[in-house]
Amino acid sequence: MKIMLIRHGEAVDATPDNSDGSRWLTARGRAETAATGRRVAEFGPVALVTSPLVRAVQTAEIVAAHAPPPGPVSVLAALATGDVAAIVRFVEGWRGDATLALVGHEPTLSQVLVSLIKPPRWPGFEKSSAVVVERHGGAWRFGWVFLAATATTHDRLPA
Repeated sequence: MKIMLIRHGEAVDATPDNSDGSRWLTARGRAETAATGRRVAEFGPVALVTSPLVRAVQTAEIVAAHAPPPGPVSVLAALATGDVAAIVRFVEGWRGDATLALVGHEPTLSQVLVSLIKPPRWPGFEKSSAVVVERHGGAWRFGWVFLAATATTHDRLPA
């Protein structure tokens, strides 16, 4: 089983007229997310689940355009509220055939990653980055990380 954690792309800042939940992706955020989508497409089919916040939904839509999921993109509110326990329960209960991709935010994605693989250290998710973790037997292990800003894939955790 494989889980992909994807942080949303760069978004505009919140303002008094523009709440955090309605922030949208910048041109750079869209371009870097497209690079992530192309990398995800190389990896294989995914089931996409996203936070309901605009920037995450837009990220999921861009990823889906490059790596069409076998079903509709769905929403998991816990990805926006930061309910790590609910997200981990969702991941642990996943029974789909496709790789499960979760699109969300920091620090929640880092907290999910740390709770699954318990790395010695983790610097956090860059915007538009993706990390794959794989379950072998009952244990989760790091697979790879894609850093969109540099368009590089690494098979070790960044320091």
